[in-house]
Amino acid sequence: MGGDEKTNYDYLIPLSIALLSILVVATGGFIRIHDAGESCPDWPKCFGSWSFDISESEQEEYWEENPEEADSRGINHRYTTFEIFTEWFHRLLVGVVLLPVCIYNLFKVKNSKIELNPKVHLMSIIVFLLLILQAIAGAITVFFDNADWSVSVHLTLAMLFISTSIYQYLLWANNIGKLPKSILVDKEIVLKIKNLLNMMVLSLFSLLFIGAWLATSEWGSFASACSIGWMEGWPLCQGKFIPDFQIDGTTIQMIHRTVALGVGIYLFYGVYKINNICKEKAPIISKLLLFGFSLVIINGIIGGSYVIFADADGFPEYLSLLHLMCGSLSLLCFIIAVLIVNVSEGSFLEDE
Repeated sequence: MGGDEKTNYDYLIPLSIALLSILVVATGGFIRIHDAGESCPDWPKCFGSWSFDISESEQEEYWEENPEEADSRGINHRYTTFEIFTEWFHRLLVGVVLLPVCIYNLFKVKNSKIELNPKVHLMSIIVFLLLILQAIAGAITVFFDNADWSVSVHLTLAMLFISTSIYQYLLWANNIGKLPKSILVDKEIVLKIKNLLNMMVLSLFSLLFIGAWLATSEWGSFASACSIGWMEGWPLCQGKFIPDFQIDGTTIQMIHRTVALGVGIYLFYGVYKINNICKEKAPIISKLLLFGFSLVIINGIIGGSYVIFADADGFPEYLSLLHLMCGSLSLLCFIIAVLIVNVSEGSFLEDE
């Protein structure tokens, strides 16, 4: 194992990357609820500057010089300094904080004083490449004026990036003996739950993707496609079980609700089955899934509340941010369970 590896905390680097990435996702959600996704129309600069303090006259001057980059809400739309700051800070976290940490992660793995599992090396490279891919996706999101599909791809990549970072942490910690053996799962249990767990995660990923698509379509205006208020807007749509699909946004709303219901039922079945298998021999898996499923239920209530408590002045956007974070954290609970199963499987394959 090596004495030096026992006394340092290098294996926590990918975990810190994952935690920082969750903060990046939160700031991205904060940007969306303030409709500030286009507050920096160019990339990587912001209105041709590295600063966020851009006056309305400077914005006007920039758009006169770059009419092709005019805001999708019209060339006369202006942003406050705070709105511009949110996007600027989001980019700062990625470029000035996350990027150096990912490079440092590569360096520490490559120069480890003990021979690490090849998977640890591979994951450190994939983490770095996913960050670069995320930056490119962010640039594409800007170039396409926050098109709904681009935001969905951006969020999905962010979750993959976080998941890969956590996977590298688990592999590294296990490799140097820092991962408690109680976390690892027996071979018999792995074989019973692996496929079902993977399908549960895929179903949640699909729900997250569709939710992001809905939230960003037409600057979020599709949120009112089913109307607002109790019964009229939720749980019914336009006060009906079968709404008028001719109204813009109704189709994506109903797809989201139908998929959410289907995923919820499937997760209930999966969590119930896996909990019966793991509650005694793999309690960490049971706890992760039960907590994750609880967050899914809470998130459904938050999503409904977003529609119920809307009024003529608009939607309670803080609930939209809470909806995003609760959904992301519930997905991470299931992902971590899958990653623990994968690390456990790798361990007993190596022993064989």
